[in-house]
Amino acid sequence: MNAFIFSSSDKVYSAAAELLKLCGNFRTARAETLTQAKILIGQRAFGIAVINADSSEADYRDIALRLAENCVGTVFIPKNSDDGLAELYDSGVFVVTGRPVTKAGLYTAIRAALGVSYRYEKLLEENARLKARIEALKITCRAKCILVQSGMTEDEAHREIERIAMTTRRTALDVARQIIDSEGSK
Repeated sequence: MNAFIFSSSDKVYSAAAELLKLCGNFRTARAETLTQAKILIGQRAFGIAVINADSSEADYRDIALRLAENCVGTVFIPKNSDDGLAELYDSGVFVVTGRPVTKAGLYTAIRAALGVSYRYEKLLEENARLKARIEALKITCRAKCILVQSGMTEDEAHREIERIAMTTRRTALDVARQIIDSEGSK
């Protein structure tokens, strides 16, 4: 998984990189300027990001929000703990407040952000699996309809697809596709 650290501070970068190593095997990319950050997040996908607001917080917040929009687990370290953090909280960004930032506080935020990132990846996988299952059901139903139109009942059509699949050692989905293809070629 790719990790992104946006900080001009060598101390914060070193601490974040060290903590990320404790959490797993990450390929870490660092940006020290806003331009570098924009280029990197445009080029790569990141699973986690640590953003240390070194100067103008608005620019850093924009980067944090952009990363959070793509469901990257994002940790934001504000320069000042002001009341302008609500938008970050609402977007799912983990904000580490208080200066100086402790390693324990940063580690806790990184672990929480990683949890969100891992959960999001699992949801994406589950979503893809469900979409594939729905598509398979559509194809199978279409094949059953073709068989029903030829005079079978729905149960008979289902059993026929299963019978052909078993005797030809293919999946029911492959058989359903063949039925649809053969109907289309008539």
